[in-house]
Amino acid sequence: MIGKGWKVTALALAVVLASWIGFGGQGEVKPVSAETTTSAASAASTITVGAEGSIKVEPDIAYVKFSVETRGANAKAAQQANADAFAAVEKVLYTTYGLAKQDVQTTGFDVQPEYNYTEKEGQVLKGYVANHSVQVSYRKLTEIGKLLDDLSAAGANRMNGVRFSTEKQDQYELEALKQAMTNADAKAAVLATSAKKQLGEVLNIVQGDVSPIPVIQTESLQMAKAMSDAASTSIQSGQIEISASVTVQYAMK
Repeated sequence: MIGKGWKVTALALAVVLASWIGFGGQGEVKPVSAETTTSAASAASTITVGAEGSIKVEPDIAYVKFSVETRGANAKAAQQANADAFAAVEKVLYTTYGLAKQDVQTTGFDVQPEYNYTEKEGQVLKGYVANHSVQVSYRKLTEIGKLLDDLSAAGANRMNGVRFSTEKQDQYELEALKQAMTNADAKAAVLATSAKKQLGEVLNIVQGDVSPIPVIQTESLQMAKAMSDAASTSIQSGQIEISASVTVQYAMK
């Protein structure tokens, strides 16, 4: 009985060992994950496209940048001369053109020493320069040229540029995004048809940047003075292009 029992035990151990070796030494058989299979099939049944949309609109506001620059023997004299010149500029802005206070913004003010350089004496103090920089928001775009001429005549001796933009940015952004989605739908439909599938529902949308492209005009004081003898300064507002981009993932059937 003892010998027979030992043989049965040995046989059972051999069967267990063979099973363990047959399964790669893991001791168990792992079934294929149903979730993994489903995910792979799902990924194979989607399509992702990127698209852009853009619209062109008329600007409705201009940002005019200019400076009043004055000189003096000392810092106080330069600053006082600047204050006097800027008072004349303010009269043009507030009285002649009726601008509101919030539409006139000082963007910089400084008083700096000015030097002459000679080989014999080296650096020699010449005097001081005061500079008052301003940005004006102006909405009567057809009068921009006249505004520049009047500012120049009043004492604004550095014209630093004109930028045209819009105060309806949010509204135009939505229109550009709508155009981008329309373009994404068209792209996805073509690709799905080429793959002999039908386009399904939208699974995911990622919005890219919305970028207005402003129209910028620059006008130097020298050019304005040269033109003022014959005609008023002419500034053309042009159009603004606003673009948006999206990345869209669709299901395919």
